[in-house]
Amino acid sequence: MRLPNKAIKRERHITPTMDDIIADLNGAQWFSKLDLNAGYHQLELEPDSRNITTFSTHVGLRRYKRLSFGVSSAAEVFQNVIRETLSRLQVGINLSDDILLYSKTREEHHRHLRATLQRLSEAGPTLHKKKCAFYQTSVEFFGYVFSKNGLQVDPCKADAIRQAPILKNTTEVRSFLGMATYCGRFIPQLATMAEPLTQLTKTGHRWEWSPMADKAFADIKTAILDKSTMAYFNPHRRTEVVVDASPVGLGAVLLQEQNPEEWVPVAYASRALSSVETRYAQIEREALVIRWACKHFHLYLYGQEFRVVMDHQPLVALFAGCPRLAPPRIERWTVLLQPYRFTVFYRPGVIICLVTRP
Repeated sequence: MRLPNKAIKRERHITPTMDDIIADLNGAQWFSKLDLNAGYHQLELEPDSRNITTFSTHVGLRRYKRLSFGVSSAAEVFQNVIRETLSRLQVGINLSDDILLYSKTREEHHRHLRATLQRLSEAGPTLHKKKCAFYQTSVEFFGYVFSKNGLQVDPCKADAIRQAPILKNTTEVRSFLGMATYCGRFIPQLATMAEPLTQLTKTGHRWEWSPMADKAFADIKTAILDKSTMAYFNPHRRTEVVVDASPVGLGAVLLQEQNPEEWVPVAYASRALSSVETRYAQIEREALVIRWACKHFHLYLYGQEFRVVMDHQPLVALFAGCPRLAPPRIERWTVLLQPYRFTVFYRPGVIICLVTRP
């Protein structure tokens, strides 16, 4: 399909991100997961489109009658067809060949499930019964476990990281970091923690499994073992973003007040600094982490009033009025942050505790 894919005009449809899914699940207590049987093969190709799927076998030429894996536009087409099939119901969300239904009560969930199954029966898609789960109080979906209490990492993902053997080459390091990054919303300061491993993936860097790399490897495996639960975001609760910048990375945690004076984490986030950013002054790195955190949590923060909490006191005055003597970078970032409604607070001594421990 390499040559046909060059000529296929791909359809562009919005695919929901995991953040979109998580934002919709606030308040849900009952879940069902439906798995579509045979994936893309559920969709029949138009006769005029079948010739481009022709392939050679030991018994001659064959072609597909149904949408197959390898077609560049298959994912978008399949996602949109299932989305349109269920769009009138508005009781769940689909991602690839999985459908997640969620409701606040069992009775409501029963109605939602019956309506969805009836709609699928009318439209034609069939389900893989053994992979479906009905009337669950918690359900695994794309590497996460959803429940009424919040979000947890899939134990299988955590076990894969915990049981990873010592890394022997750059390819294995990249694979391990990829697994850890997928679970990054559960690991505070992941980028800073993983910096010795990240160095091993850079082009031209000599391979050497140092004590620092071994410690970073062990720290990540320990961090993912924590079975902490991330709360669902509630736009009606008070919100804080706790940020911190190190010489090698940025870290942030989105917190919400669940009860008076009880703050729970919604998500952790981190990223490594580029080679240019590592040469910024500390005050610029602290300003950069505010800009980056607001952009990263844009889905939750835009339109909300929230507080940014940090342990760098000089920035409190700069963001309160941003005097003309502020560095040009900080002035530019304050302009980019104008759409957000926030106040910067200084809180000494507790920032590292909040960002590095759930």
